[in-house]
Amino acid sequence: MDSSLIPASQRKDYQLTMSKAKACPINLAELSDIRSSKDLLVGNSNVTEDTLYTLLQQSLEDMNVSPDIEAANSVKVVLNRAFIKSLGSNMVATVVLKVRYKPDYADEYSPATTFRGQSMNVNANISEEQSNQIAIDAMKTAIDDATKRIKSSLLHNCSDALGEMEAV
Repeated sequence: MDSSLIPASQRKDYQLTMSKAKACPINLAELSDIRSSKDLLVGNSNVTEDTLYTLLQQSLEDMNVSPDIEAANSVKVVLNRAFIKSLGSNMVATVVLKVRYKPDYADEYSPATTFRGQSMNVNANISEEQSNQIAIDAMKTAIDDATKRIKSSLLHNCSDALGEMEAV
């Protein structure tokens, strides 16, 4: 969710929502990768499973979702799909995450909800090494997009952190 794509009249509200989302701590109870093929083929190179897993973990931590956080609310995140398509001179990265959420007042996790992130980069007249880095950057942007969507959707269950922000 790139803020440059949001109309100027709504950008301030979007930035406030993202600030609130980042302020909301959530415990990461589980992070798993259930894709059948763990590597992404980009040209003749692979974006390895470890790279994707690290990007996802880092993106969640940037949004204040971590196994190290002691929070009443928790999530289980599953990397369901990740793929990159070349469309002409464009490279489109897509990631699909399935998330189960447990607010502090619940005994069980919710049914899985699907969150999708997407990114498009221009991929013309570049070397194989540059193509691989562009693919990694595109996947990072897609993952960041999906994790922001997760946090935005969970804001209504984060009254403690939000109350502290509004008091400031």
